Amino acid sequence: MRVLFSMLMVLSALTGLAVGSQSTEFTVSSMTFPLASDYISIKSNADLVDYRGSGTADDPYVIEGISLDDHVGSGIVIKNTDAHILIRNCTLDDLSGGYEYLDRVSVRVDNAKNVRVEDCSVEGVEVEDAENMRFEDCTGEHISFSGVKDGTIKNSRIRSVLVQQIMTPDPFTEGSFDPFNVTIKPSQNCLITSCSSFEIVLLSVENSAVEGCHVEDGWLMAFSPVDVIFRDNEVVNATLEMNMPSNATFENMTLVEPRISSAGFSSEHYALNLKNSTVDGKEVFYYENQRGLELKDLDAGYVWLVNCPESRIEAVEAFGIFVVNSSDVTIEGSKIDQGGIHLAFSSDCWISNNTVNNSRAREGIKLDVGCSNNTLRQNVVTKSGRYYASGIMSSGIDTSSSEGHNTISGNVVTNAGVGLDVGRKNTIIGNTIANNAIGLRASDDHNEIAQNNFVYNGIDAQQRSTIAWKDVSFANNSWDGNFWTSYRGEDEDGDGVGDTLHVVPAGWPSSGEAEAVAEEQVVDNAPMMEPISDPVGVDSN
Repeated sequence: MRVLFSMLMVLSALTGLAVGSQSTEFTVSSMTFPLASDYISIKSNADLVDYRGSGTADDPYVIEGISLDDHVGSGIVIKNTDAHILIRNCTLDDLSGGYEYLDRVSVRVDNAKNVRVEDCSVEGVEVEDAENMRFEDCTGEHISFSGVKDGTIKNSRIRSVLVQQIMTPDPFTEGSFDPFNVTIKPSQNCLITSCSSFEIVLLSVENSAVEGCHVEDGWLMAFSPVDVIFRDNEVVNATLEMNMPSNATFENMTLVEPRISSAGFSSEHYALNLKNSTVDGKEVFYYENQRGLELKDLDAGYVWLVNCPESRIEAVEAFGIFVVNSSDVTIEGSKIDQGGIHLAFSSDCWISNNTVNNSRAREGIKLDVGCSNNTLRQNVVTKSGRYYASGIMSSGIDTSSSEGHNTISGNVVTNAGVGLDVGRKNTIIGNTIANNAIGLRASDDHNEIAQNNFVYNGIDAQQRSTIAWKDVSFANNSWDGNFWTSYRGEDEDGDGVGDTLHVVPAGWPSSGEAEAVAEEQVVDNAPMMEPISDPVGVDSN
């Protein structure tokens, strides 16, 4: 009976909270639990009349000097106002009451205009569907702008800054909900300036800028930014990642031990013009719309070729190389340290005799979307870690996103999560693949894989796809004639070929990655008994 009574008390307290009860706590079995509440709740201009000021730009309503150290819930919540409001000199950075999963923010602004926050210490700030927002000289954990127009975050030390779109589902139709039928309102005309952060992330932002900021150990990241400027920023031991940018510009960027990543569906998405920028103190060289460039003995932070067909990069030392929409390019005899070689929308390229020491980029050499008929030959690719990030394996050579018809021969790939990660229609001959978590993974069909040395990998080879929408078969992959240190068969007739086939079972051991939608065991019907040092069809010069 006592338990039932206590449960009824809890339900009563929660019901009272939903309809606006003033209850602040409830008790169960001699334990008292606080109920979260908004310390200040402003729902319209009418709720501001008790604050000093008149609500104009020159004489805003002022909320100041608040210090919350024992409140549980949100600090200041403002909704449906257009009067000018100034929040300053407040400490609103511990509102959890010790409850780790309590939904609370220091300042929440929803459907409002003309709010300024200055000289405040905040745990979190959430601004949604708002206009003319300004945060200056603040410290805290996170600030998020969603669907904000004319927003500024200035001279603040905020660990996580997120500026994004707001997505509003359209009304239900006949009791059903279409997740693709939504109204999207991007954040526009936002400025993040002179801030220090672990991460700054922009999602579908328009006509905005990130200027004079310091990002360390995290990310400076954007998805689908339109007309966005990145200027005078310092990125230290962090990732600069751009996904599907449109007219994004980069000026005076200082990158120190960075990871640089780009992705998209057109060549424009990969063209990151880093003007007057450096990587580890060395200049970034960006070339565009130049045919037949000759770059030799260059010492560079990064080399970017965009629309530069028939160009040649030779004996270059660089952090990394990007080749975008440039066919018939040669990269030869170069030393690439940390950033890797990345091709997108480029075909008939020749990449040979390069040394790629790679600990920061996800891939040592990557043939991305729009690539076909490229040759990777006699390169040495050494990774320093199996994982690029938590749960994401690194790759030595990755052609899985390309159109195929690539030749990969005579390369040495070591110490990666996946040594070679290939898609379809590739010729893979005479490579040595050693000490990788997974030696070679084929995620599609029509690959010729022969005369390779598989040396002490965790899993020597896989035929495995995780793409749910694609009907994948491995029936036309050929694995015959490789050397495997894991082969335990005999060669009684002494012809150099094992008498029994070599089988790498499917699904064991698990790589810990996404669940496979198609997977088959790897079978070599003619495993070689000795390492292959002079593969047929591979020129050693």
